[in-house]
Amino acid sequence: MALSNTLKKLLLGRAFSTERGRIKMFEKMDWCLIPSKALAENFQNIAEKNGKKYLYNLGYEAGLSAANEMVKFMGLIPKGGWLTQKAIIAMLEFIGFGQVEFVLSKIEKNGHHHIIIHVKNNPVIEHAKKLYGSKSMVCQWFMGVYSAHGDFDLGIKNSYLKENSCFCKGSPFCEWETKW
Repeated sequence: MALSNTLKKLLLGRAFSTERGRIKMFEKMDWCLIPSKALAENFQNIAEKNGKKYLYNLGYEAGLSAANEMVKFMGLIPKGGWLTQKAIIAMLEFIGFGQVEFVLSKIEKNGHHHIIIHVKNNPVIEHAKKLYGSKSMVCQWFMGVYSAHGDFDLGIKNSYLKENSCFCKGSPFCEWETKW
């Protein structure tokens, strides 16, 4: 995966720097690192207090914000431009969201679609399984993030990922699907 290797080189090379207590990418974008277990605990607490839909919506908004910022600072072209499924997979792996596989990907020009993805080796979801088991609601945040990237990056409409199977409930991966 050439793109993934390129992104890994960025991580190890000079693309990231620290400046006044901040992590900067390309001297433009601020980044921060948060432990995966802490994120799992935070997402679970949010869902327990406010519901799974609330956590999903927070993830969706976070995904849109991140997509907009990446386009702005890195000069990416969303909706069928440079941001292909392969590029999105590499970016998600690079930022620590695990490994994503498009099991089914049918996207029409008018935005109608049927997509099924498998997500595995996500460190936050793995901590959620250890901490909360089948009661984990952490995946809702990631489904929201990935739905936003589907809408923004791939140009599909009404991307609302739903869970078919879950790593926290014993599946070897999370399977999420959207169809419109």
